[in-house]
Amino acid sequence: MKKLYFTLIILVGFITITSAQYVDNALIFSQQNYGSTARLKAMGNAFGALGGDFGSLSINPAGIGIYQRSEFSTTMSILNQNSTEATYQDNVNKLNNNNFNFKNFGYVSAIPSGNNSSGLISFNFGLGYNRLANYNQSSFAGASASPTSRMDAFAQNTNGTNYNSLVTSSTNDPYKNGVPWESKLAWENYLIDVTNPNTTGDQYSTFLYSNEKVKQAQSANKEGYLNEYIATFGANINHKLYLGMTVGMQDLYYDDAKYYTESGAWGSFDYSNRATSSGVGYNLKLGVIYRPTPELRIGAALHTPTYFYIKESYSSVMSSNLVGISTDANGSHYEATPVGNYDYNFNTPMHAIGSVAYQFAKKGLISLDYEFVDYSAMKYKSGGDSYQFGTENTDIKAVYKAVSNLRIGAEYRLTEALSLRGGLEFLGNPYASNSYGVAQPNSDYKFRTYNCGLGYRVGKISLDLTYGLSDKTHYMYIYQVDGVAVDPVKYHSLNQELLFTVAVKI
Repeated sequence: MKKLYFTLIILVGFITITSAQYVDNALIFSQQNYGSTARLKAMGNAFGALGGDFGSLSINPAGIGIYQRSEFSTTMSILNQNSTEATYQDNVNKLNNNNFNFKNFGYVSAIPSGNNSSGLISFNFGLGYNRLANYNQSSFAGASASPTSRMDAFAQNTNGTNYNSLVTSSTNDPYKNGVPWESKLAWENYLIDVTNPNTTGDQYSTFLYSNEKVKQAQSANKEGYLNEYIATFGANINHKLYLGMTVGMQDLYYDDAKYYTESGAWGSFDYSNRATSSGVGYNLKLGVIYRPTPELRIGAALHTPTYFYIKESYSSVMSSNLVGISTDANGSHYEATPVGNYDYNFNTPMHAIGSVAYQFAKKGLISLDYEFVDYSAMKYKSGGDSYQFGTENTDIKAVYKAVSNLRIGAEYRLTEALSLRGGLEFLGNPYASNSYGVAQPNSDYKFRTYNCGLGYRVGKISLDLTYGLSDKTHYMYIYQVDGVAVDPVKYHSLNQELLFTVAVKI
């Protein structure tokens, strides 16, 4: 397996450093936000029984059978602002970022069978893409008098490594011989020192005094997306039964850059690391919608796992400026790792969706979607060096659990042309409350969305405008030290989005 051991985001104290990176990324790569069109998002993405919207083809492909005419559509995210408030040791900091992107582009072709009253009414197919996730986020967390230091984590994570293995020589390259890269960086910057050189030479400590407090800060910047390119096929039978299948290809890009600094009377050190992942995955979605009465629709869909092939690169840099430590340690120091590369396969969990929608006298409708996802079923395998991720997959099963997601949407036709919409999403907590007997701070994880919008239809043209607000609270550790109570960072993120969709029937 790759020789990367820097501390990115540690979910719980018992997880090893490399495992933590993968356990964290597994959820990031698996969570999807279906709101890729304005109408879909306005109604809380509760479209599993409705269909007739290109974004719904990534939820229930049977929705393509609802189309009676061919259509082009595209959606722009006019506003996409993320505001993240980070609370660390009672210190609160907030950062904002903005971005513009295209959320969707699609074409649906409705091919009538020639019989509009019974049997096969039409065969439809669609091509395009939907954006399922936007990873852009900036955050800052800091404390002016922290009772714990990241140097203690460096020392603890280096324990068990002989100090001679940390020294670069003509016959030894620590970056290639299995030494934790973070340990090599800390060693070269004089942040850790061996305590038992005359015996095994594999135990480490820092120069900090007992109970010495330090100033800490970490800034993080995440960028990326998850797009799904789809080919959907479906049929309308008797205007009662709608069947569909979507073949999806997902395009993943995720860049995670962090900059950490710590200082005290002894000086300061800076630590930055960056990991970039890009991948391609494939999945299959099957769906059905049944219309027992003109007013009632019932839907069901099953999504296979997305089978990803992912490549990643990673690197770290550390520097220090120390005073009053020792003759060798005093002064400025710098160490940078090489750029590492690794590739592996990753499977997301399956999704099962049940839906129901009811229309009221052609004036309004209400829709409800229930989604079941078991995040403990996420799985890594087949690393580039044949590593099978046994530890990481065990940790995934311990850290995550199955969730129920509930989506509710409503639409009311104010006039023949103008409609008013609203929707809510209540997304379940994917974290187990306890893992390996340790309570997880993410037992308080929360994720909700609140949406409203307008739709205007005139002739062959549809214009939809939606405002959405997502509210997410989760907890992450900057670092962990076994046997020491290290505070996690509480991240409260509000994401505001304004979507505009244009659809033209042909």
